[in-house]
Amino acid sequence: MNKLKIAVLDNGADEKILALCGLPDIIQQNKGNISDEEDLFLHGTNCAMIIGLNCADAELYSYKLLDNTGKGNVDDLKSAFDWCLMNNIRLVNLSFGTTHFKDKGIIRQLVNQYANKGLIIIAATANSGYTAFPASFSNVIGVKAKDTFNIDAEGLRDKGVDFAAPSEHKIWFGGNDITLQKSNSYAAPYVTAMAGRLMMEQSWINNVWQIKKHLYQKFRGKCVQYIPDWIEKGWIAGKVLKSKAEVYFEVAAKEEADTVILYDKNEFNEYREKHIVYLGNEIAEQPDTQCFFWSRRNRKEQILCSRIKKENINIPVILLKSGKEQDQIWWLTELRKSFEAEGYNAYAISTEQESVLYDLEYIPFAVDENISNKIGDFLYWQTYYNQSDLIICGIQEKESIGVEADIFVRIENGKKQTGIQIYCDKIKKTQMCFGTLGEQQIKEVYDCLLTILTEDEDGE
Repeated sequence: MNKLKIAVLDNGADEKILALCGLPDIIQQNKGNISDEEDLFLHGTNCAMIIGLNCADAELYSYKLLDNTGKGNVDDLKSAFDWCLMNNIRLVNLSFGTTHFKDKGIIRQLVNQYANKGLIIIAATANSGYTAFPASFSNVIGVKAKDTFNIDAEGLRDKGVDFAAPSEHKIWFGGNDITLQKSNSYAAPYVTAMAGRLMMEQSWINNVWQIKKHLYQKFRGKCVQYIPDWIEKGWIAGKVLKSKAEVYFEVAAKEEADTVILYDKNEFNEYREKHIVYLGNEIAEQPDTQCFFWSRRNRKEQILCSRIKKENINIPVILLKSGKEQDQIWWLTELRKSFEAEGYNAYAISTEQESVLYDLEYIPFAVDENISNKIGDFLYWQTYYNQSDLIICGIQEKESIGVEADIFVRIENGKKQTGIQIYCDKIKKTQMCFGTLGEQQIKEVYDCLLTILTEDEDGE
């Protein structure tokens, strides 16, 4: 059996300690851009030990991505991934993560780029319990600590975590048994070792989806992706997108795309070698392929299995209501950007399926009563784990959100002007009229919303 190369992207590994545990030397070490200080924090060494003890035929490589306090820089991830590919390493144990919403986009872009080059990344979720990046992404196998190795259905639903695994490993060291502390970052190396074994047994496995699918089947579970966040290059079939906002991925020719966006389920078989995002109106079953698949049914399942909320949503809710003539997706992306620029994490929701292409949260409000009754629970937990500061929801006439809005924005189309009315606690706060709508006009609406929100804070 050929040995499998596994990289530990952490704070380095102490080969003397590994030798005392009966493990072979690290094949290659790279100190990255981190200063070469004495390592008092043995995190990377412990991760390497866990992998080596549970996947005996692995060849371990180490890249120093974190400093001796366990902190790293997002900018160093690209160099680490490049180093892995240069050394023909496909499987990576990553002890890097962040819960800060501003880091999400750049990390997702990097992960998707290198996943499409064949890198399989296994990452621990945050010990804080909040949604972490990259562990929550579809192109990553996210792991949290638990007593046994199994599917983490609750973690997948709430924050994109795939598996739970043991972390309190016993290690024979210097004549003594040492038990590692309970930590998500000591659970991830165990799953890395299990994935390594699988890749050596099944040499045909070449992407993260195949490993996920195989491991889910081992536990008799269904591997489903609730958010189509894996796209690096996408091809859109047959339709022109409604919104003038920018999608979160690169639009590419069909031949170059890793993902096709389809509106006709009869076309699935033509694209069995590509990931699929299905935006058609008909209900479609997930095709049996070795690639990712998303349809609105995935989001429905996620909403329906939400836990009951602990309390009412306690962050501001802004509701935008407009007719079909308005570009709802553009409104939401522009307002979200404005809030982000001020340091606010806005959870932006749309009722349009295409919104998933713009990194917005799709909620099928006008579907059925069962889903409508669970939306409040779903939003409570999603905004909790994402540490959201507010909710912005765009709906059309005759649609409802299922939760009470603090601020209501009505957008009305006139013959020559667009009218904006803003209400807070059912009291009209302001009215605006614009002959044309652009970024500057959206910014004026944003400024008004921010004033209302901060007035409420000042009054507390």
